[in-house]
Amino acid sequence: MKNIIKIFRDDLKDISSNIALIIVLIGLAILPSLYAWFNIKASWDPYGNTSNISVAVVNNDKGTTLFDKDLNMGDRLVDQLKDNNSLGWKFVNEEEAKKGVETGKYYASIEITKDFSKNIISVLSKDINKAEIVYTVNEKINAIAPKITEKGASTIQLQVNKTVVKIASEAVFETLNDLGISLEENLPMLTKIENSLVEVQGKFGKIDNILNTASDASSQITEIVKLLQNDMPIIESTLKNSINLSGDVKEFLQGTKTSMNDIAPTIKNDIKIINDVSSSVASGIGDLITAIQEGYENAPELVDGLYDKVNSLSSISATLGEFLTKLDKITPGTSLQGTIDSINGINSNLNSVKKVLASIKEQLNNGQTPSLDNLNGILTVLNDVNNITGNLLNSYDTQIVAPLNEIFDKGMSVSGDVITLLEKAEDKLPKINNILDTALNFSGDADESVAYIKEKVPEAKSVLDKLVTALSTVNNSKEMDDLISFLKNDIIEQANFLEEPVELVSNSLYPMENYGAAMTPFYTVLSLWVGVLLLTSLLTTEVYGEYKPYQVYFGRGITFLTIALLQALIVSAGDIYFLGVTVTNPAVFISLSLLISLVFTFIVYSLVSVFGNVGKAIAVVLLVIQVAGSGGTFPIQVTPKFFQNVNPFLPFTYGIAALRETVAGIYKPNLTKDIIVLLIFLVLAVILNVILKGPINKMLSKFTKKMEESRLTEH
Repeated sequence: MKNIIKIFRDDLKDISSNIALIIVLIGLAILPSLYAWFNIKASWDPYGNTSNISVAVVNNDKGTTLFDKDLNMGDRLVDQLKDNNSLGWKFVNEEEAKKGVETGKYYASIEITKDFSKNIISVLSKDINKAEIVYTVNEKINAIAPKITEKGASTIQLQVNKTVVKIASEAVFETLNDLGISLEENLPMLTKIENSLVEVQGKFGKIDNILNTASDASSQITEIVKLLQNDMPIIESTLKNSINLSGDVKEFLQGTKTSMNDIAPTIKNDIKIINDVSSSVASGIGDLITAIQEGYENAPELVDGLYDKVNSLSSISATLGEFLTKLDKITPGTSLQGTIDSINGINSNLNSVKKVLASIKEQLNNGQTPSLDNLNGILTVLNDVNNITGNLLNSYDTQIVAPLNEIFDKGMSVSGDVITLLEKAEDKLPKINNILDTALNFSGDADESVAYIKEKVPEAKSVLDKLVTALSTVNNSKEMDDLISFLKNDIIEQANFLEEPVELVSNSLYPMENYGAAMTPFYTVLSLWVGVLLLTSLLTTEVYGEYKPYQVYFGRGITFLTIALLQALIVSAGDIYFLGVTVTNPAVFISLSLLISLVFTFIVYSLVSVFGNVGKAIAVVLLVIQVAGSGGTFPIQVTPKFFQNVNPFLPFTYGIAALRETVAGIYKPNLTKDIIVLLIFLVLAVILNVILKGPINKMLSKFTKKMEESRLTEH
């Protein structure tokens, strides 16, 4: 032990008495931090600056019409992109876009084809054609840029899909709404017809009374008949308008039934998302239980994230329930009511989950430990939600699609009944007119005219009685009120619901401030290994004098370790206080950096101490393997099988993972495991040196001497 301390003291004396060595060591202490800082800063927020990546946009869309309205989806898409800063959109013609991509002026181009709008709305017809957006990318310019522009193209595709649903459904609902309002406004027309016929009915009664009581019936009847003839054209005109309106409603309902069947899968997708997200929340409850049991600081954040998800699901289920209820109003008592009851049950369950989560959050904020029974109760409720949505998905065609068809069939049936009734009325009116004309122009004497009228009045009066009764039935029909209520709707609300029925609530369990913070563990660990490599390249592991191998190893090792720890202190403190990387626990971050440096120092120093220059080569090979195989940049699961296999045996793997815990949030079991494995590497390195240094040094002495004789290597 005395010799180990002596070696270290001699090293300190040599350093303090040699200004050149002091300058070199200061450089060695700072250099690794520069390596880390430059790389971290360069990758600080690359995805926040993608607006500088130029992408050409070409709009060749010729437009089309939808429900007699002009529609140009290409223009709409361009307007949306002008407000989108995710990429540097450049709106140019086709020739300029092609040339720009070839020369590298633009990273990619996106062409909106000429039949874009036409093909988009084909979803509302039997002949469906998919619309195309042509995406062209120059992959030669940069390795990452094509991935970013491809994501931008995918985003455009998603935006178009959402816009298509919104525009199509908005047009459908708007026309439905217009018809509903028109029906409502023209419903008094039916009442007017009924009132007119009632008035005529009364005049026929008056004629009948005159015939039975008056002595001079002919002249009085003639006056009444003339009045009736004046009423009849008004009644006929009103009937024709009502028939046309009812025909429009029936025809549109037939077309809309097809469109709504195309929209029906959206409802199915909503139910599936409720099913999937409720499963995700159940999994999150499991994590929350673990966090509460282990006393983790992030438990309140977990509760917040779960509450947001459940709140979003509750909103979705409530909106979906309201939408289905509106559909069901036209045909109360159909099988759609069962689905509505299930959706309302889901919403009730989710509201109870929200209350429990709010209570748990309050308990955590007050320093109390929530009862696990409440959390297990939430799991039971979520399991019920999952079962309900699962059953709805399994019986979707019978419980939802069939009732939707029934709703529109019922609406068309009501419209058809009204048309039939009005057409019958229209057919009967000429007969009444003929009776009136004949009575007025009768060529016989007055007595014969009165006799003719007396004979025909009961027949005309019978026709009128039937028409009045039928029209009264229609005017007071609940089905007609339900049809109007269904057709009238909140266009924007329902179109927005179908456009984006689900709002994604993002919950970052261990949030990173930016990409630079996420890359800090990797570059910090990498710089610590590089720092030790630089030390072994500039400083020798050998000591002049007669010492035992283990004394040389530990004596010079303390010197290496002192400088390496200084490197770690500078780089880790600089990450936080110079670069401004946000970490959850600065003290633990710096302490772990010192521990990692300790482990790396003994690994690299041991290799060089035992194997000499060969050890330096081994350390470089290990560096290369660890950069690719530690999972520091890409998930290890996406790397080749070789790197996945060696990943658990690399020091980088555990050093990076440990620092990530301090940057984003500590999960104690993971951090404990990482520290234990790092200490195992340290022990193995020391054992390797103690056992092998003496024998291998002797074995390699001749080899080393020959290398030195070449005058190309260090002495």
